[in-house]
Amino acid sequence: ALVCEAGCVLETLDQHLDQYGMMMPLDLGAKGSCLIGGNISTNAGGLRLLRYGNLHGAVLGLEAVMANGQIVDCMSTIKKDNTGYHLKNLFIGSEGTLGIVTKVAIQCPTRPKAVNLAFLGLDDFDSVLKTYLLAKKELAEILSSCEMMDDQSMGISVDMIGLKNPLGERHKFYMVIETSGSNQIHDEEKLTSFVERAMGDGLIKDGTLTGDPTKMQ
Repeated sequence: ALVCEAGCVLETLDQHLDQYGMMMPLDLGAKGSCLIGGNISTNAGGLRLLRYGNLHGAVLGLEAVMANGQIVDCMSTIKKDNTGYHLKNLFIGSEGTLGIVTKVAIQCPTRPKAVNLAFLGLDDFDSVLKTYLLAKKELAEILSSCEMMDDQSMGISVDMIGLKNPLGERHKFYMVIETSGSNQIHDEEKLTSFVERAMGDGLIKDGTLTGDPTKMQ
């Protein structure tokens, strides 16, 4: 388990864990500026909730200070703890109303050796839902993230921020599906097979795949 103070930046913690072959179970777009104490106080879900669950499961223990100055010590690094009430869960998602989180112990998963990404274009929201269900069925244990955006969001990203649309042509909806596992070739084949089936079923109109970390940034 990783034990740290609440003022640590999420991305800094993830970089620290990288040298040990581990990673934070939480990943956010604001990881370069958000603090782990705030993540816990808001019970942030993040991009990989699908794979690693929410913070109620990842947080093993925490320390908090109440408004009257009393320190609540629920620190523990034990995953299975049946000793009484799990008071830590009251502070997760409480947004500071019960107390300010000052320290935390988090269970961190092993960093995957293989990560692949699929960026897909779809014509309607019904296809998005069906593609998500198909991904859960076909990708199963290697599925780590599934996100959706509409054409308006993509348009703002292209026109205002200057990002490039990976598909070239515009679609009504887009999906980003990430897989992570231990075998690059196996995972690539499984993701490719999923995309081919979704296209064959008429769910996906266009898509691109990559296993190159530089293209995923």
